[in-house]
Amino acid sequence: MKLLTCLLFFIPFMGFNQITISKNDLPSSGDEYIYSNANTNGIDVSQTGANVSWDYSQLVPLNYDSLTYVTVGSTPLAYQLYFNIPFSSHKADYAIKGNEVNAFNQVTITDVFDFHKKNNSSIEMVGFGAKINGIPASIKYDTIDQLYPLPMTFGTTDSTSAYYLLDVPNLGTYGQHIQRKVEVDGWGDIMTPYQTYSQCLRVKTTLYQRDTLKAEQPISLPGVAFNRPIQTRYEWFASGIGAPVFSVTKQGNTTSNAKYIDVNTTNINEASNHFEFTVFPNPVKEVLELSIPFESAKVIITDLTGRVVYSEAFKQQLNLAELKSGNYIITIIKGEKSASKIIQKL
Repeated sequence: MKLLTCLLFFIPFMGFNQITISKNDLPSSGDEYIYSNANTNGIDVSQTGANVSWDYSQLVPLNYDSLTYVTVGSTPLAYQLYFNIPFSSHKADYAIKGNEVNAFNQVTITDVFDFHKKNNSSIEMVGFGAKINGIPASIKYDTIDQLYPLPMTFGTTDSTSAYYLLDVPNLGTYGQHIQRKVEVDGWGDIMTPYQTYSQCLRVKTTLYQRDTLKAEQPISLPGVAFNRPIQTRYEWFASGIGAPVFSVTKQGNTTSNAKYIDVNTTNINEASNHFEFTVFPNPVKEVLELSIPFESAKVIITDLTGRVVYSEAFKQQLNLAELKSGNYIITIIKGEKSASKIIQKL
C-alpha cells in the first residue's frame, strides 16, 4: 500500500522534465536576434522555483534592437591583439557589442566589443576591444570572467571573480574587479508578448564591480576606488533558442531594462512607424521578389523561434533556395520604421 501511495505521488511529476542548457544550446558566431525593449512598469521577478509559470505577455514594447554574435576577425584590427591567436587562453569564439563606461570622469571606454570563449564547462569573457579616451586598444582580462558555468540545470550555483587593468593614455591606469554570482533559481514556462516558451531555465546573475584609478601624469597620485551599484540580471533560456528569450536587469530595487525576443516589430509605435511592402511569390520556392517604399533598407528573415537566418541590405530579389521548407518572418527596417510579413518556403 505504501509503495502504491508513493507511485501515485510521483506520477503527476513524471511529465515535468526540466531542461539542461549546455554549450550546444548557446549562440555561435553569426547568430543574430531581434529584441523588443519593454516598459518595465509592473515587472515582478520575485516568483521563482520549480515548475513556475511566468506571465509577461502584457508588457508594452517601446523600441527594438538586435544582438549579433560576430566573428572575431570582423572586429577592428586593433581589437584582435589577444583574441585571434590560436591556442591562446584568450582566443575568442565570437564578439558582441558591449556597454560603454565612464569612470571618475577621467576614463571613457567607447565602441566596445566584448570577446567571448565557449567551451563545455563555461562561457567566458576573455577581454574586450574599445577606444580608451578615444584611442583603440585591446584589453585582456588578467583573470578571465566566467559568465555562466556549464551545463546549467535547476539548482546550479557558482561564484567567480575577474580582473583587468589597462593603461589610460596621458593619465595612468584604470582597472576593474568583478565578482559574479550565478544561480539557476527556477524552471518552468514563460509567456512574452511574442510567444510562450516551455521548460525554460531562469538564471539569476548578481554582479559586484569595483573600479580603481591611479593617475601617473602629470604627477603620480594615490589611487582611488569606488564600488558600482550592485546589478542583478534575470535571464530565461529555452532549449534550442540560443540567446535568452527574456531578460530583466535591476540595480537595487529599480528595474532598468527588460527585453524579449520579438520579430513582430510592427507592433512598436505602429501608428507612426508602419508602412506597406509586398513580397511575391508567397509561398516561394527559390527567388523572392520585394517591393518597398524606400530606395534602401535592411532586410531580416527569422524563423519562428526568432533566430535570424538572413540579414542583408535591401535587394529586389532574394535567393532563398538554401532555406529549409517552413514558415519564416521577413522584416524590413528603415531607421526607426519597420514592417513584417510571414512567408512560406516550399
